[in-house]
Amino acid sequence: MPQEATLIRIHHREQHWAGVVLSAAAGLGVGLLTGLVVGELLGDVDGERVRRAVRRLRPAAAPLADPDDVERAVQAALTEHPATRSLAVEARAVGNGIVELTGRAPDDAARQLAADVARGVDAVEVVVNRILVGESDAPQRRANPPSAS
Repeated sequence: MPQEATLIRIHHREQHWAGVVLSAAAGLGVGLLTGLVVGELLGDVDGERVRRAVRRLRPAAAPLADPDDVERAVQAALTEHPATRSLAVEARAVGNGIVELTGRAPDDAARQLAADVARGVDAVEVVVNRILVGESDAPQRRANPPSAS
């Protein structure tokens, strides 16, 4: 009987710690969610700022050493996203974690979305967005070119 009582006490102790850990995790989750909701209601929390903060908390991914790999990863992300797959956009790695986007987009929202998708690739820290929007960014042609005199 004493051995059985010891086993019951050990079992209760394990349940106690499991309950404490689960309660702490639930409290952290509820507190974080409540803070985000209150912040959104008050207007102090920006969704992009929260995503950047969460990205900083994640363990850093090993940077892709080869710029070609970074370019391929960004192109793949742009191709996989339903709203950016039809855009004529090219990605070029210009430095450690820096990617330049060039090409054309039909509107400002598509241009911004392409930059956001590229920024979502783990090895990308900065996106230089040189995507032209529709015809508004096209150089204006002169009606009468200057004559060569």
